[in-house]
Amino acid sequence: MLNNYKPYAYMRVVVPLDENRGWDSKISDEFGHAPYFALVDGDSLTIVEGPKVITGRGPRWAELYTKLKPDVVITKEIGKPAYAAFRQKGVTVYYADAKTLREAVEKWKRGELREFPEELAHEPHHEH
Repeated sequence: MLNNYKPYAYMRVVVPLDENRGWDSKISDEFGHAPYFALVDGDSLTIVEGPKVITGRGPRWAELYTKLKPDVVITKEIGKPAYAAFRQKGVTVYYADAKTLREAVEKWKRGELREFPEELAHEPHHEH
């Protein structure tokens, strides 16, 4: 019975997206400013608009964490505060070595994504 165990089936994965094209959506080069976010829960996919998730009522990572409750984040970039906060809350952050959502999630399920290197987390972008 354990041979069919799929740990990813019980994890909520969040990925920032540039577009809403389902599994073929392009992964965003931005995290907190992404136009869309994918929530992969087991094998189900929900795509939400960034402004509906991040409304500006607190740190971007905190709103995303509270509303989408990820266990895993797959991203191409992330700020140091968000990276540290996610890690502190037990969220694993992976580097999105992929072009599309489908490719990133399939690589993650196969264990082919590496954890996001802490030294690549950048200083936060401040809007003036």
